Amino acid sequence: MNLKSALMTGSRWNARGAGVSACRAERCSAAIALCLALVAALPTPAQFTATTQLVVETVTVKGLTKHPIEYDTGFTLLPGKYVIKFLARDNETGRLGTYQSAFVIPNLNKFGVDQTDKRMPISSVVLSTQRVDMRDALFNALKDKGKADAVNPLIEDGQKLVPSVTRVFDRNRDLYVYLQAYERTAETTQPLVAFVTFYHGSTKAFETAPLPVTEGLNPKSKAVPLRFSLPLTQLAPGRYDCQVTVLDPTGQKAAFWQAPIEIAP
Repeated sequence: MNLKSALMTGSRWNARGAGVSACRAERCSAAIALCLALVAALPTPAQFTATTQLVVETVTVKGLTKHPIEYDTGFTLLPGKYVIKFLARDNETGRLGTYQSAFVIPNLNKFGVDQTDKRMPISSVVLSTQRVDMRDALFNALKDKGKADAVNPLIEDGQKLVPSVTRVFDRNRDLYVYLQAYERTAETTQPLVAFVTFYHGSTKAFETAPLPVTEGLNPKSKAVPLRFSLPLTQLAPGRYDCQVTVLDPTGQKAAFWQAPIEIAP
């Protein structure tokens, strides 16, 4: 059983697990027990746990390889250090899948307090080559799914952006890049400029045209969404460092995010 990762966007953590039971027959059914735990490290250790059992109806094994089982839930968390633990157990075969990762939710109120602080607060960056129709989801752990979907930043026009876990991308597909910038004192969107750069070693292999952003401020969260869609055919297969740069010309602030990726033939 394989587990796919989770990622944090702003102050909301969206967990996505996927697995396929190893069945030798052409058809199979299974009951999968799922347990998701969040452990807060500071200031006082605390734990939030959600456990559920998902019964998968009889389906073809071939169908499961194309449409993996999805588990989706969310937590609204205060700033701090956390550890997420995810466990899935196939009650029919006894096989287990686990995932654990530490993450930090920054305190955005501390950004820009000092006039010399030129950091632009941004969320984690989502890289993906896949969008899925929310109507195809097999299971959602949230009780109020409609309300949760409405505030999920990865859902747009009924399509959900599926974050890449391995950051290995097919060269023949488009790469989607999503993040949020935060303008916590703004009443209207303050103009931003963002672009994505790919480095091959110390050489700049490709850079997108600057993306001007002049609207989209959420009045409640003060988040401004930034979206890119670019074909990967302009990059040769190989390993790159993907860098996202966000500039605030008015406040003379900037944010940089970088992560290694691989382009497959």
